[in-house]
Amino acid sequence: MKHILLTAEEAVAASESSASTENLDAFLDTLQKMEPNEIIAKYGEKVLWALITVVVGAIIVRWVLRFIMGYVEKSELAAGATKFIHGIAAFLLYFIVILTAASVLGIPVTSVLAIFSVFTLAFSLAIKDIIALFASGITILFSKPFNAGDFVEIPEEGISGFVSEVGLIHTHLFTADNKEIIIPNSIVASDTLINYSKIGLRRLDATYSVAYGEDFEKVKQIIREVVDAEPLVEKEKDIFISVTALGPNSIDMICKVYVKWDSYETLRCRLNENIKIAFDKNKITIPFSQIDVHMK
Repeated sequence: MKHILLTAEEAVAASESSASTENLDAFLDTLQKMEPNEIIAKYGEKVLWALITVVVGAIIVRWVLRFIMGYVEKSELAAGATKFIHGIAAFLLYFIVILTAASVLGIPVTSVLAIFSVFTLAFSLAIKDIIALFASGITILFSKPFNAGDFVEIPEEGISGFVSEVGLIHTHLFTADNKEIIIPNSIVASDTLINYSKIGLRRLDATYSVAYGEDFEKVKQIIREVVDAEPLVEKEKDIFISVTALGPNSIDMICKVYVKWDSYETLRCRLNENIKIAFDKNKITIPFSQIDVHMK
């Protein structure tokens, strides 16, 4: 025999639903036994008041929503979070209006609530994975680790790109080569995320190798002149140029400068080009691997 086990919450909800369904069935049976003229005589005025309740309630709901959204928009939440709050607030307020109208009509409100709670429980169990994604989306929207337009990277997934949309279920990225990546919010919320746009500036660390026979003080001066002439370098921030390592085949020079995050790659390429040109102009030797082949 196959046994079905219910949790305490499910058992309570089931019993409440059974009792509430009986109350609602009793109300419907009474209504079915009545003649049309009896229904009009008994419920005509109630229907009128219920309609007035719905109309007045809808007006009040719109006013309350405007007040709530005005406050929410001042809080500078993400656009997705604003839409979520509006949707939840509208659902709850209109649900209250409907319950009030049902109460005016004489419909057992407790029965409707109990049945609604049972359906909600069953529905939530059926879509629990989607609810997990939904919860992650809410976390992202309210914690705001990034905004639309930011350039982010998720190292564990090997994903990087510009954020185009932050939804309740997925986050949309556009890569530098113009591909769209749709990531489940559970991954975004749980994995390490790097936001390159948040601070606005990035430090560029570039290493240049020269032969041991070169004067590294002269090399430092050449690199400094190239950096000073580069408009993308943030001159207000510290510029650091020094020997970083004495390698087996070269002296390695490190150059650390700051640049706006969206110009990082452009500056890296321009420094490499201009420093190579400056080294050639000053006859600075850049060592490279060589293979000597001896023929017998």
